[in-house]
Amino acid sequence: MTNVLFYSRKGGQGKTTHAVGFAHFTESNLVTNDFGNDTVGIYQNLFDKEGQSIVELKPDQQDVDISEDRGNVFDFGGFMDSRVISVAKFVDYCVMPIHYQSSADLKPAIKTIVELEKYNKKIVILINNTDKKDSALLEESLKERFSHPIFIVPKSKFINRLPDEGKSVFQLSQEGGLNKHMLRNLLPKIQEFYTYLSK
Repeated sequence: MTNVLFYSRKGGQGKTTHAVGFAHFTESNLVTNDFGNDTVGIYQNLFDKEGQSIVELKPDQQDVDISEDRGNVFDFGGFMDSRVISVAKFVDYCVMPIHYQSSADLKPAIKTIVELEKYNKKIVILINNTDKKDSALLEESLKERFSHPIFIVPKSKFINRLPDEGKSVFQLSQEGGLNKHMLRNLLPKIQEFYTYLSK
């Protein structure tokens, strides 16, 4: 059972997509503080294993439910409050995703990593859904500052499609046809990343 926090101060970085995907991949529970964005409604059908759950924290809810029967995946964003800090201290890994488009994405990412390091040294950086050239430059820049492992999930239209489909990339691939063909380069990268986290 692996416990993982996907956290970013900034929206649109891919934390929910990969938190949901990893929870589905490992048959873990998912806890999200993405209140009001209907994460539970969109992805409820992925959490169909017996005893598996997807739960949305309310803004004033202080206690975070942690299962001892299976892994726990946390999809947290926004300000680093006491709930984020307590979970960061508890989990096996903290994943900080970055969908790079400009320095406006890099600066908060660096600040987030530095903050997370105060509570957990096992941080994994995910360069997500970013152009190949920008991914290479970003990886080089981050390696100059941090020694944390870095994974790259290449840019794909399927990353943005997942909320509309309410499915994981693995489910889309299993449907065969064009989906399987289009996902042939993306899936191995996601599987490598998820397998590392589930060690």
